[in-house]
Parts: sequence; structure tokens; C-alpha cells
Amino acid sequence: MKKNFLSSAKLVLSYFAFASMWVLFSDKAVELLSNNQQVYTLVQSLKGMLFVVITSFLLWGLIKKNNRYIERANDIDYVTGLHSPYVFFRYLEQKLRNTKKDEHYVLFLLDIDNFKPVSDRIGFVKSNLFLKDIAQSINSSTVSPLFSSRVHSDGFACLIRMESENQVDMHLALIQRQFKQNSKRHGIDLTCSIGVALYPFDGESVKQLMSSAKYALAQAKITKNTVCYHDKELAKHELQRQQMTSDLRNAIRENQIQIVFQPKYCLKDKRVAGVEVLSRWKHPEYGDISPAVFITLAEENNLCSALTELVLKQASKQLRETQLLGRAIQEVSVNLSATELNSIEDMHRIENYLKKDLDFAQYLCLEITETATLNDVDQCASLVRELKKSGVKFSIDDFGVGYTSFAIFNKLDVDEIKIDRSFIKNIAIDYRSRAITSGIVNIAKGFGIQVVAEGVETLEQLCVLEELDCELVQGFYLSRPIPIALLDRKLNNIANVIN
Repeated sequence: MKKNFLSSAKLVLSYFAFASMWVLFSDKAVELLSNNQQVYTLVQSLKGMLFVVITSFLLWGLIKKNNRYIERANDIDYVTGLHSPYVFFRYLEQKLRNTKKDEHYVLFLLDIDNFKPVSDRIGFVKSNLFLKDIAQSINSSTVSPLFSSRVHSDGFACLIRMESENQVDMHLALIQRQFKQNSKRHGIDLTCSIGVALYPFDGESVKQLMSSAKYALAQAKITKNTVCYHDKELAKHELQRQQMTSDLRNAIRENQIQIVFQPKYCLKDKRVAGVEVLSRWKHPEYGDISPAVFITLAEENNLCSALTELVLKQASKQLRETQLLGRAIQEVSVNLSATELNSIEDMHRIENYLKKDLDFAQYLCLEITETATLNDVDQCASLVRELKKSGVKFSIDDFGVGYTSFAIFNKLDVDEIKIDRSFIKNIAIDYRSRAITSGIVNIAKGFGIQVVAEGVETLEQLCVLEELDCELVQGFYLSRPIPIALLDRKLNNIANVIN
């Protein structure tokens, strides 16, 4: 602020001095040189025009000089004295453009871990002093940088020439050591993460090299206080993952997710009790994507509620159009991830949809997956109670594999549990699996809760479950997940298989 004021004052004073001198001395000179009135008038006019021309050039020169001063001031970070990001990237672009074939460079990005809370605690002045010391250590003769910059509030970039891999490791180790020393000297406990990209191996353009360094830094920030070199395979995998996430978001928006139905069968009445609705995604480039992959992507990118709503809409529409809902199909199960149940916003979105489709809601059973990851069981129980007012039932999926399953058994007002397939797999040959399954069935009956055994793949498993008085079964032995077009015919076939 002070520098800008002084610069402006200097410009104004220069102009004032010249204008004053002109006014004082030019009139005297004209009077001495011309006695004739006409000549005097003409000379005065010429003098005025000359004044305008000279002052225009003077102002142009002064403004140009001032602009150069401002540009130079903007080229330097006032806190650290390092170059601005704009200057750094401009230099980097020129350097890479003029690089010889046998020249190699190292671009590293340094980011201070958890700097903001420490900065808030120690104050603005001390934070700036610390940043200045870090900048000096990065820009020191021992590190020998070609160019360095402060790229954001607590981040730095540096370009060095690579003579050997050992030299790079030594430089980075030195920077980390100096960082620790500075941190100790300032009485604060801070660490730094460094991402490294090598030219030309990790990119031949500024954009590619910066992208590689940023990805390496992101990997370093996961564990913090470490140095990470760019890994092309990991970066390729991450890029593919990001693209897949974008494609999934688009697939949900464009209704490109398909659904299939897997029947659940009642052993006692020898009839189909309901169906579980499962989502399928056929990617235009990669083909069929495993649900384990795209559902994980949905959970990580806040797409679960949108996916669930789409599945609910499609299931309601298809079962109504085939006139199976409420007749052959009395219950429709849809998976609900713990991610959604942890989010009040996601649950309200599902609740709002079901309010528009109350006829479907009375047949709906939401299967809660990954119950061990529920953050607030009491809050989840409250959300469950609200949805149950619409007639929705709730089930706990994969029951028995999470140690928290029994802990939340009584808190969540569930209507059904599904015994995990890991117990069913060996139930015909392993007495432990049989005993655990029997115990779960008896406990559930004590609570008045329906039991489903999933993953039934053999007749022997089916017979054991019938002996244990398990109510419902589901699995490939009875039916694989099938599209709606095959469901009606399959329902009759299952009755033949079970009998």
C-alpha cells in the first residue's frame, strides 16, 4: 500500500514540476522573442500545442515506467521474496521449450501439512516469518534451484536440474531436514509433503509435468510428512477412476443403469415371497462393470441416493407394467448403503420420492448394507422409524459378519435379517456354520424378525436350511438375477425346482 502511494506521488510530482517550469519560463521566453501581437498570439498557440505533445510523451513515459515497477512488484511474492506463480510457469514453459535432449529436470511441489490451524494459533506475523524462512531454505545455494515460487498460501514449487537420481534424493532430504530445523526454531510442530515429477519422463509440457507433480503431492498428502515420486500406473488408474466416476454420474442422470430381479422363496409355503432388485451398468467402452466397483464409486462420490432413487423408480415402473406388484410379488427389496443412512439429506431424498409413490412404498423393503459403518445408530434409528410410517420395511444385509450387527439389532427396528452367504457356503458339511445359522434363526424368531438365507447354490444347502426352519431363501440354485422380461416365467420354474 505504501509503495503504491509513493509510486503515484512520484509520478504526480514529476508532472507538476515539469508543468510549473513550463508555465513560469515559456511565457517569459515568448515575450522576449516576439514584439508583434500577431506573432505573439501564434507563438502562444504553438507553445500550447507543444506543451500538450511534450506532456503526453512525458506522461506516457512515466506511466510506462510505473507499470513496469508494478509488474516487477507483482512478479515477486512480498512475504517470501520468491517468484509469483505466473512468472514461475512462464519460466518453466520457456525452459522446457528450449531444453536439449540430454537435459533432465526435476519439478517438486512442497505443501505444509495442516498449516492453517497452526497459522491461526501463532498469528499472521509469525506465520509469515516462518514462510519466509522456508522460502529461503528452498532457494538456498545448497539446494541450487533454477527457479522457485510460492504457488499458494502454504505451497511452494521448485525446478532443479537433475544430474543423477542420488542428487535429487539428497536435495529433497536436505529440504525436509531444513524444514524440520525451521519448524523447531519457530517453536511449532509442522511437517511437509513433497510431490516430485521428472522431466521428460513424467511429462514433456508444463501442463503434463504440473499434473504429474500435483498427483504425486496428492499421494504424499495421504500419509503426510513424506516424499512421493509420480507413478504413471497409479496416475493412469486414478485418471481412469475419475473418468469412470464422471461416466457413472452421467449414466445415472441419463437413466442408463439397468435393473435385474432375484427372487426370494418361502420354504414353508413353497412360493415366491418377493424379489431383490439389483443394479447393472454396461459401460460403453469397458462393457459390464462389476457392482462392487461402481457402487463403491457411488459411495465415494455422493451418488448413492441418486442411484437408489433411480432403482426405485425403475423397479416400481417395471413391476407395475408387468402387473406383478401386489400379486406374484409381495415384497421388493432394494439395497441401502450405510453411506445413505448416515446422511439425513440422502434419506430425506428417498423419503420425498416414496411420498410420491405410496403404493410402491408398502411393498418396499430397504436392505441396509455395511451396518458396521453406521456413524450414529440413534439418528439412523430415527430415520428408519420415519420411513416405516410410509409402510417401508427394513432388513439388515450380510448379517453375522460384522461384530456390530448384534449391537444394533435391537436399536434399529428391522423386519428382516439376511444371513451372510459365508455361513451358507459350508452349511451342509461344516457343523460350525450350521450351528451359527441355527442360532441366528432362533434369535431372530425370538424378536419376531423374518430370516433370509442368501447365497444358496446347492440342493444340499437348501435341505439343511429347511431343516433349520429358515423361512426364506435366495441364491443361484433357485435363480440368478434376471431382467423383468424373464421374471414371470422364472417364478413358475422356481416352484418346480423347490418341489
